[in-house]
Amino acid sequence: MTQTPIDVAIVGGGIMGASLAWELARRGTGRVALFERGAIASGSSGRTGALLRRHYSNESEAMLAQTGWETYAHWPEIVGGDPVHTPSGLIATVDTGPGREANAEKLRANVAMQNRVGIPSRVVDRDELRKLQPFAQWDDVALAAYEPDSGYVDAVAATRSMAQAARRAGAAIQEGMPVLGVTVEGDRVSGVRTAEGVVPAATIVVAAGPWANRALAGSGVTLPIETLRVQIAILHRPLELEEPHFVYLDTVAGIFCRPYGPGRTLIGVSGGDQHDPVDPDVYLEQNDPGYGALAIAAIARRIPAMRGAVQIGGHAGLYDMSPDAHPLIGSMGPEGLFVMTGFSGAGFKKGPAVGRAMAELLLDGAPSFVDLAPFRPDRVFAPDYDPRTPWSATEYDLGSDFGHGL
Repeated sequence: MTQTPIDVAIVGGGIMGASLAWELARRGTGRVALFERGAIASGSSGRTGALLRRHYSNESEAMLAQTGWETYAHWPEIVGGDPVHTPSGLIATVDTGPGREANAEKLRANVAMQNRVGIPSRVVDRDELRKLQPFAQWDDVALAAYEPDSGYVDAVAATRSMAQAARRAGAAIQEGMPVLGVTVEGDRVSGVRTAEGVVPAATIVVAAGPWANRALAGSGVTLPIETLRVQIAILHRPLELEEPHFVYLDTVAGIFCRPYGPGRTLIGVSGGDQHDPVDPDVYLEQNDPGYGALAIAAIARRIPAMRGAVQIGGHAGLYDMSPDAHPLIGSMGPEGLFVMTGFSGAGFKKGPAVGRAMAELLLDGAPSFVDLAPFRPDRVFAPDYDPRTPWSATEYDLGSDFGHGL
């Protein structure tokens, strides 16, 4: 690889980095190069459930999720290539039972906010849930949010397609090229360090998820990112459930799930005991013994016929957790250094939007469609920072732990 100076170096070949590379290249932003330690989508983006849930209790993340959905849903027209989105209804549940009655009004307020930013969500009660998904048991859910067209994405196909679009637009994609750190001259960045030497770069954007701090070595910046190992199982549904169910972000039952090809379901189980801190380079990528049985029991509480499901696959992926489980997006440290990380297991749906927002920040001074101020990375170092502080007055009190809130 030559060491020709580049204008923007992007570290990380997941959906965030690939989206930024495409947005910059298609706007003619000089020399843009993306550096990926392995293959495109071989990190967290290749192991995500890729549910396009747009249900959020703060407007900034709802806007990112909605903008991301718009790109996924119209992929051939916007990005090019084959479709990556499978439209499907999505149901998001929150506990409104004893002690959490306030969640009911919060749900209504959040759906109203989502409607204002263009998300076609609505509140449904137990009777309508039974009509929408008659094979499911809804006795423990009084109200839920229903998104009729959210669905899910083939995460690997989308990330690789985005990288190919970036390459067609003129970006250089360097696979098998880990960034070992950042070089600094004076008060600004000067390049990225690789095994083949330093590549001069005027601007560096680190979108390396769990590996962010390794890429930031030498910059003087260390982010409070914790890497969690989170498992999913692939289940073969019994024949009586031949028709696919909706996507569920079911905080009452403590599961998230979606269809995964004909007759199959992808499921993850909530709970701190399922979220293990790990070294991102040394962790068990397979399911724990017994995880399949745990997943089947969990989903059967919502869909009783799934007691007859059989595990046919599964794996563990990684969450890059920020202290408050919200993203870190923006400038940090020396001039010319930017980060997009800390998505805490809820990033893929926002990837195209975050790439666009960062491109507009770099080229125009600020995004045109979303306020990135809540995501500023330096918030986590403020003297009065408390990661437990709600991001809105309508943030839910949840009874299950997915590593992030809604």
